[in-house]
Amino acid sequence: MSEISEKEIQENEVILTKKDLKQVLTRYVISRQTCFNYETMQSGPWVWSMHPAMKKIYNDDDVLAEKYRSYFKFFNCHPWFGQLILMSNLAIESTKVQESTETALNVRTSLMGPLAGLGDAIVWVLLPTVTGAIAGYQAQNGSLVGLLIALLVNIALWFVFWNLSFPVYKQGVSFITSKAGSLRNLTEVCSILGIMILGAMVATTVNVTFAASWTVGDLTQNLNDLLNTIIPHFGNVLTVGILYWALGKPKMKSSYLIWIVIIAAIVLGGIGFLG
Repeated sequence: MSEISEKEIQENEVILTKKDLKQVLTRYVISRQTCFNYETMQSGPWVWSMHPAMKKIYNDDDVLAEKYRSYFKFFNCHPWFGQLILMSNLAIESTKVQESTETALNVRTSLMGPLAGLGDAIVWVLLPTVTGAIAGYQAQNGSLVGLLIALLVNIALWFVFWNLSFPVYKQGVSFITSKAGSLRNLTEVCSILGIMILGAMVATTVNVTFAASWTVGDLTQNLNDLLNTIIPHFGNVLTVGILYWALGKPKMKSSYLIWIVIIAAIVLGGIGFLG
């Protein structure tokens, strides 16, 4: 069964209005991470979100049931970029070509990986790291400006992706696929930049020093100075590494780690091991 082309998608009449798309987006925004499971991941909210548009396109319960069975398969992508894929799928379905659902599913499957990587690099790593660092430094100086900047960036991100969804639908699937090479390069750049910023934050914002020392003859050796000759800011790196490892453990939550760090800092500081 042949796939429909991008040109065919764009040349057919768009039958969904902006009001229809807003209804789909509203559903998606409030539900995209609900009903998450390890069999279909995000497909439950996906099907529920697209229903108003699909109902208008096909208006046949039997046809919709069959199409929803096809869509209720494994799907997992970054939430913000997932809505762009949803819009491209609706653009394909709007053609009402016989192969539209098959093609839409192929697009969904092929795009979810690259866009998940891009979303994780930008939205989950780069922006929180940069805005969080700014907020942290400002907080140390007693200012709320950094916090306001972080909040405004997140609000702006919401509006950007909301408004970007409409041209994605209008232009069809080519809006995303034509930029595939650029997206891959951007993903790599953002990943590298995020790692650099994270490394800088470990060295400058984490402050773990060892107070333990010992004397051999006339020589007194401090444990912190010795370890820093091996790896600069050894205590910072070690602490971040342990916390990162602990977060990967089953049933471990960040809230638990906060209490563990507080208790460990008090105990180790009290016995003179940490400075």
